[in-house]
Amino acid sequence: MTATVEPSDADNQSVTFVSDDDAVASVDGTGLVTANAEGTATITVTTDDGGHTDTATINVTEPDPEG
Repeated sequence: MTATVEPSDADNQSVTFVSDDDAVASVDGTGLVTANAEGTATITVTTDDGGHTDTATINVTEPDPEG
């Protein structure tokens, strides 16, 4: 995932990513999401300066064996 902080010239561009269910999908400090099991997880990104947030819902499904 990619987070864009506005304005682009803000002094602090740092953000933190968190998953609400690491068993389904985990996320590292760079926004790389890893699917761990079937289910749904919400990834939240929060700006370090100001605490502004946004979310993304991740749906993990088993791959189609014929796909």
